[in-house]
Amino acid sequence: MNNYLIDIIDRMLDRSDHNMETGYDSSKTISWKAYREAENVENAEYIPQLIAFIDNEKDKKKRDRAYFLLGHITKHTNDLKALDHLISRVNKETDKYIISSLLDRIANIKKPIGTDLQPLIQATKSDKWLIRYSAIQSLKNSFDSIAENTLIDILDNSDDVYNIIYTNATLNKIGTLKAIPFLEKHLKSRKRDVKHSAKYAIEEIKKRYE
Repeated sequence: MNNYLIDIIDRMLDRSDHNMETGYDSSKTISWKAYREAENVENAEYIPQLIAFIDNEKDKKKRDRAYFLLGHITKHTNDLKALDHLISRVNKETDKYIISSLLDRIANIKKPIGTDLQPLIQATKSDKWLIRYSAIQSLKNSFDSIAENTLIDILDNSDDVYNIIYTNATLNKIGTLKAIPFLEKHLKSRKRDVKHSAKYAIEEIKKRYE
């Protein structure tokens, strides 16, 4: 793999200058700066190398950083092969923290009609709340109706407050008029965040269809 990619992943993992003493400023650490650098990488030529690295790397921490880097490159380039690969990896990882982080990366990438969303949809049913909440949000930027249908089903059947809040927030971004009756059911919720997130989602959907 390209020396730059090896170097930036190593720097993202570097904790040699981490300490918890009074006055410690994490924004000056090697890893913090490497993460900010990774967020701005746009070189599509790195994509095949990162895919191969992810598929063969045994160290889950290195894979996690590679997902972060590939996720941002994919966000900048809208590369469909990279997007499909990131989604396919959701079912291959076992660490809930890595899966959640991977789903968070996918949330920010445009997912056109025809994208295989099944791994994301399955993850919305996880018994691990960390994965489930990230999976719901990973459906943001999806243009396929199956994403909205999945979210509507959650609204209609889930009793988990945060499932509903994150679903409302995601429908705020991708919902159509079809979702409004299901959102309206939560306008009378005793939970303020449920009620407000439903209200804001309805308002945003109506703006899109005025």
